[in-house]
Amino acid sequence: MTSMTPTPTGSVQERALDTRAEELEREKRVLNRMNTLRMWGKTALLGVILFWCLFPFFWLIMTSLKQGDPALNDPNLFRGPFGLQNYVAVFQQDFHLNLRNSFVVAGMTTILCIAIGSLCAYAIARLPLKRKILLLSAVLAVSLFPPVALVPPLYEVWRTLGLLNTYEGLYLPYTAFTLPLTIFILTTFFASIPADLAEAAKVDGATPFQAFYRIIFPLAAPGVFAAAIIVFVLAWNEFLLASTFAPRNPEVAQTVPVAIAAFTGAVEFQRPIGTITAASVVVTIPMIIIALVFQRRIVAGLTAGGVKG
Repeated sequence: MTSMTPTPTGSVQERALDTRAEELEREKRVLNRMNTLRMWGKTALLGVILFWCLFPFFWLIMTSLKQGDPALNDPNLFRGPFGLQNYVAVFQQDFHLNLRNSFVVAGMTTILCIAIGSLCAYAIARLPLKRKILLLSAVLAVSLFPPVALVPPLYEVWRTLGLLNTYEGLYLPYTAFTLPLTIFILTTFFASIPADLAEAAKVDGATPFQAFYRIIFPLAAPGVFAAAIIVFVLAWNEFLLASTFAPRNPEVAQTVPVAIAAFTGAVEFQRPIGTITAASVVVTIPMIIIALVFQRRIVAGLTAGGVKG
């Protein structure tokens, strides 16, 4: 009989280890390839989203810099001549007065909404009320009511009271329409603040109102700031009520959206696309700057109230 030579145990183990090392190396290469593809996929998706969001602003800026009807009517964004003539024409139409009016109206709306809404939201969050969710839902449902249905009766009331073409005639209805959203946002914030803080302030001799504006209100600053930004932007962009209650005189209360809609060309039947885009850039850039500068506060304000305690 032929005797079989036994295979050394060490060489078998070495081959097994080499095979395992090769498999791990292949798995590592596959994972690296997948991670690379995933990274490039995310980058491409982010690029598409950025292009989708930023291209309208790029088109707006390029169109606002074009001069003359041939350039403005040409779909090629890079066809000139280019200049600042449209911006000069915008401010020659008293557009700075419209900016002032919009700042005043939006600012007053924001102040009223925060002052009233914070008190209402704190009461809903802290008082032992029955059916709080139903009450809060009813408050929010008010903001879903179509404003166009209230324009005719409000116009008659405002005409009787002499509030047409006034700041009060604009920021009062703006406050009424944006207050429910303010209450809804701030309620979640006040509910997330521990009630023990207000109780400790009362033990130290503070009245309920002192405990609110000295302790609770500062802690809810991120939510208050987020609500203020949202209300300000909504009031800044509102068109329906502004075009109805203050449509004509920029020296009194005509706001930016109404002024842009009323722009006319240099001659009859000329499309004022140059001045409209220039005015839109003037209005949009401050909002973008505010959003970029305060984006962390806005995000913190919209998310911090979601965690209670």
